[in-house]
Amino acid sequence: MMYTEEFCNQQYNPRNSVKNHLEIMQGWQRKSEYARATWECYLDVVYGLDQDERLDVFIASQPSAPCLIFIHGGYWRGSDKSEFSFIAKAFAKAGATVFLFNYGLAPRVTLEMIVSQVQRGVQWVYDNAQQYGGNAEQLFLTGHSAGGHLTAMMMTMSWANQQDSIIKGAITLSGLFDLEPLVHASFLNTVLQLDIPRAKQLSPTQFRPLSNIPFWTCVGADESEEFHRQNELIAKTWPENFQGDISMPGCNHFDLMDALAQTESEVHQAILKMLQIEVKK
Repeated sequence: MMYTEEFCNQQYNPRNSVKNHLEIMQGWQRKSEYARATWECYLDVVYGLDQDERLDVFIASQPSAPCLIFIHGGYWRGSDKSEFSFIAKAFAKAGATVFLFNYGLAPRVTLEMIVSQVQRGVQWVYDNAQQYGGNAEQLFLTGHSAGGHLTAMMMTMSWANQQDSIIKGAITLSGLFDLEPLVHASFLNTVLQLDIPRAKQLSPTQFRPLSNIPFWTCVGADESEEFHRQNELIAKTWPENFQGDISMPGCNHFDLMDALAQTESEVHQAILKMLQIEVKK
């Protein structure tokens, strides 16, 4: 497909189509402040040497709990783990030990460095989960948008002293798996500075998962055609791992995060099922 700048800017910038995105994001902040004030959590835990290699831990309501890592979006150039404490509280309350990641942001760091930082963070969680009441042998990932890309990249990584992957399952949310179109998206690539060869080297579609890690995709029904195509592409590229797509009617790129924390939503229930936590209807 021949990508044009106009097409890529329109398809890949959800802020243009979701007019109330700032209101939605302000709601995340309010709900997250309340979550941190009302749940046991450890903030800004250091997992690496860079100033942004920090994570928050929300303690499960039960011991030896499965571990859920959430990787935020923001097109690798913005956003912060603190915006998503409300999601962490929802899953900690259900019985998971939840880790929210920060990582360095472009243009201060490259996308290659961000992938390395997140890999370092996942290894840190595996090595240290027990001290926070988590079971490292039950380690699962989810991430939104750019975080969905990073989640998929982690599925292709090898890990210290491990023959198989330490990741037991993943759910990507509005993920990006073929980065070539972003080279043509001027609203974003002025910051990322990707060219075609680097975009390919950073695309999960160019790799294969380390082992038979089950994964699911999810995208809001009201998101652009390209976000839907990205989901379909990774499902076709990794058929041995793909377990299914989670339908979210009525959701756009932003309010999908609100749905993630709602116990009755399909995506929330799917993550609980992945974690092997009893699904309550």
